[in-house]
Amino acid sequence: MKKKRLLSALMAAAILAAQCFLPASESFSPAPEASAAVTTLWSVNYTGTRSLADGLTQAEFVYTTAEGVGTSCIALRLSPDSAVSLRPAMPEDGDDIGLDTVRDMANSAVLHGDNVVAAVNGDMYNTSTGEPWGVVYYRGNVLHGYNVAGRDWLYFGLTKDGGYRYGGYADYQQNWPQLESAMGLHCVLVENGKNVCADKSSTRAPRTAVGVRSDGTVFFLVTDGRSGTNSGLSLTELADLMIRQGAVWAGNLDGGGSSTVVSREPGADKLTVQNNPSDGAERRVANAWLFVGEGSPTAAQTSAAGVSLHGLVVSDTTRPVTIAAGQSYQFRMTLVEGSNPPDCYLSDRTYFDIAYTGNSGRDYFYKVTAKANAPAGASTAIYSFLPNQAAVKQCEIAA
Repeated sequence: MKKKRLLSALMAAAILAAQCFLPASESFSPAPEASAAVTTLWSVNYTGTRSLADGLTQAEFVYTTAEGVGTSCIALRLSPDSAVSLRPAMPEDGDDIGLDTVRDMANSAVLHGDNVVAAVNGDMYNTSTGEPWGVVYYRGNVLHGYNVAGRDWLYFGLTKDGGYRYGGYADYQQNWPQLESAMGLHCVLVENGKNVCADKSSTRAPRTAVGVRSDGTVFFLVTDGRSGTNSGLSLTELADLMIRQGAVWAGNLDGGGSSTVVSREPGADKLTVQNNPSDGAERRVANAWLFVGEGSPTAAQTSAAGVSLHGLVVSDTTRPVTIAAGQSYQFRMTLVEGSNPPDCYLSDRTYFDIAYTGNSGRDYFYKVTAKANAPAGASTAIYSFLPNQAAVKQCEIAA
């Protein structure tokens, strides 16, 4: 296999990587003979590590370069014997090109029945159309063709036998039947445990990268940047950090404001953003890598995904309301989650009317009026609804 990982050929890299894992903090000053692989003094201070699923861990740490530049980082580490699988996702977890947040892609997959426990942004893309620059492939389905965007892009993929591959168009054409999944890749950062980054620019930014350790562990690294005390990393610094995290191979994915990692905290139902996107909010991107656990999501997790995708409305009135004929009552509907304005309707408009009267921020106001001919005992119910969600009964109304 071209680019196949051979443990015997990577012993030196593995030994170097083994020096880089301590429980709470670590630092390293390279010896002259190691300078080809690791180029600067560095330190790592871990702030938290937790298990998201069997064989999948999330590690959070602050990486500081020799120049004293600090950056908050999150690594998702998937062991080779884990039952968690990796797969690509497109907007709304569908087949069409477009733009969507990483969290919304993950939540759409949950609604499709996948037990998504984490996700990270993927390939670079056309920011106007959402067309990825590279291939997107999963289990025989070409979601986006190779080089369709007119770029001679690399790819990274997982094979059906549990290994990994990367390469250019010729390698993909020859070996795609062996692939389980694949996605476009910007550039190679690490090969055979050495920093091979060709981009020597000193520009620092948020970054997303994928790496493989000598034991077959695949991990994704997301760094903050362009905000507060987080400067981000140059690509050369990113390559160094991937080596320090144990990578014998690593590649660069989309970064900047696209860099996003989401996960479900242990015991929680909702997927939440774990890093600090540099745009100040989640950016809509072209695709993502999803970490899918065994089994199906619980009813609570499915409900949380629906609320996160479509929103949640709460009424200021839930008890039955009585309105005299010819009189009105105003309801306030508060959008507590989501961004789509709520709408309301009545179950029976024979003796009642409803009208939207305006909003203040996330509060939306609706006036219900009992018609002049409404007889005593006439009743209806007010329902709120959001796009792609079932209507929710808020309260009963009687004349």
